[in-house]
Amino acid sequence: MVHLSKLLHAKPQEITTLEARVLSLRVQVFELEEADEDSKAKITGLEQRSTSLEAQLDRAKAEFRQQAKRFEEVEADLTGDVLDAYDEGFKDALTQVACVHPGMDTTPFSASNLVENGKIVPRVLP
Repeated sequence: MVHLSKLLHAKPQEITTLEARVLSLRVQVFELEEADEDSKAKITGLEQRSTSLEAQLDRAKAEFRQQAKRFEEVEADLTGDVLDAYDEGFKDALTQVACVHPGMDTTPFSASNLVENGKIVPRVLP
């Protein structure tokens, strides 16, 4: 009988211990579910931010390509202007030389030539 009494007394304690463990596990599950929801929210935020940054990068690339194209156009215009000015200046100087030396043949002279080792040679462009 004492043995049965001890068993009856032990069972509620065992139930209380198991309920405490179950409660602890339920708290852990709740905390893990909260952490999971927070993680999902962070992932969604990061995905949205990533999409936004990709769009900004695409816009920046497009803008850079436009600026590069404009730079090339301006560079070509300026290079043409400089070459035209150089050519006009050379022609003006050659005209002045022909004025001082009227019988001189100016046909061998060109802005595209240069002097190497005392000889007039065509300029080789890179």
